[in-house]
Parts: sequence; C-alpha cells; structure tokens
Amino acid sequence: MANTQDQASLNDHDYSMDGIREACFDELIEEEMQMAKPLSDHNPFQSPNPKKMKRRDESKKVNMESIYNAIYALSQRFEEGLDAFEGKFDNFEQRIQNNEKEVIENKNEIIQLKAQVDRLTKENKELKERCREIERYGRRWNLKLIGLPEKENEDTREMVIGILTRVIPISVEQLRDKVDTVHRLGKKDDPAFNMRPRPIIVQFGMRTTRDEIWRRSREARVCKELHVQFRQDWSKEDREARAKLYPTVQEARRNGKKAYLKEGYAIIDGKRVEAPFTG
Repeated sequence: MANTQDQASLNDHDYSMDGIREACFDELIEEEMQMAKPLSDHNPFQSPNPKKMKRRDESKKVNMESIYNAIYALSQRFEEGLDAFEGKFDNFEQRIQNNEKEVIENKNEIIQLKAQVDRLTKENKELKERCREIERYGRRWNLKLIGLPEKENEDTREMVIGILTRVIPISVEQLRDKVDTVHRLGKKDDPAFNMRPRPIIVQFGMRTTRDEIWRRSREARVCKELHVQFRQDWSKEDREARAKLYPTVQEARRNGKKAYLKEGYAIIDGKRVEAPFTG
C-alpha cells in the first residue's frame, strides 16, 4: 500500500516538472518573438533636434572660420617676418662683403707699409752706419792721453807738445804745426772720473804724425816715467762693441786663429765679426 502511494507521489512530481518546463519554454519563445519585432515599433534612441543640429553646424562653421583666419594671420606674420629676415640677411651679407673687401685692402696696405718700414729700417741702419763711419773717420786723427795730472791754470796744449817731443824726434815748432787742438774731456772735478785726471784729446793736423806717435808711444820712456798712456779715440758705441767682442777674440786666439779688434768689430781669420746685439 505504501509503495502505491509513493509511486503516485512520483508521478505527480513528474507532472509538475513537465509543466514547469513547458511554462519556461513558452516564456522563452515569447521573449524571442518580442526581440524579433521590427525596430520601428520601438526605438530607444530619440531623433536629433533639427534646430540643435543647425546651431551645431553653424558653431562648427564659425570655429573653422576662426581657425582659418588665425592660420592666415599667422602665415601673414610669418611671411612678414621672413621678408624682414631676408632683408636683414641681405644687409648682413652685404656688410660681410664690404668687410671682406676692407680686410683685403687693409691687408694689402699692411703689406705695403711693412715693405716701407723694412726699407726705412734698412735705410736708417745704413744712415747710422754712415754717421758712425764719419765719426770714426774724424776720430782717426785723434789720440787720447790718459793719466796726466791736472794743474791750476795749465796750458794743456804746451804740456802735451812737451811730451810728444820726447816720443818722436822732431822739434817743438814742427809739432806745434802738426798738432791742431788739445783739450780735456768733461768738467773739472766731475765725479764720473772718480778723482782721476780727466783724459786729454789730442787732434792732429797730419795723419802720418798721429800714426807715428801712436806706434812709438807704446815703448816711449816718457810715458813710463809719467805713467801716462796714449789710446785710440773710440766712440762710445765702438767701446761697447769692443768690450763685447774681446772675449770672442781671446777665445779665437787660444784656438790658434788670427784675431784682432777693429773700431766697432773684430776680424777673425779674415772675416768680420759684429758685436752681439743686446737691444
């Protein structure tokens, strides 16, 4: 009896499940049919407002015109700036060309001036050498007497002639004719001479007399007795040049070379050697 009731209960349950399946299937079909209806029956999107669309189009048109005007104005400014830059560039290029031309002209002028300076420097050097040679020529007629004491109210010329008569065997009258001028150098009591007697310049009227006295004075007894010396009357430049060249001449002599000093230069093995320039 119990089994019969259980079976009946299961049959009722199966019937209920079938009904539920059919109901769900029907709802699904209906839903599918609803979804298959034309869209014209129901459109979730509303159609745009024509007025709003027109205003939007006009706004876009205005914006495009503004953009175009801005671009045009910008292009105009760019062209104007470009024209101005081209003008400045052309002016700058012209200035560069002018500067290059001036540089070339100045360079040529400098070359000419340099050549002129070189020529003038050469001429100046030659003129100086000529003046030195003229001075040397005049000094070749002179002798310098060193070491003769000074006296108050001395007659320097007669004192020197008295010494010369003992150097060469000629009379006083002849020497008076051959000696031109005699005078001491510098001022009396000049501290530059360091309490030594001032040197005496003796200028001769005849070169042969001067040269003979120069040769004989080196061995003359009177010079040794009076402790005096006759020397060449060199110029200041020649004295300085000889002082610079003297070590060179001494070195050449030690090496067996023939070397001696002249007025402002030296002769070593027949070649002229100038004093080094110290500017």
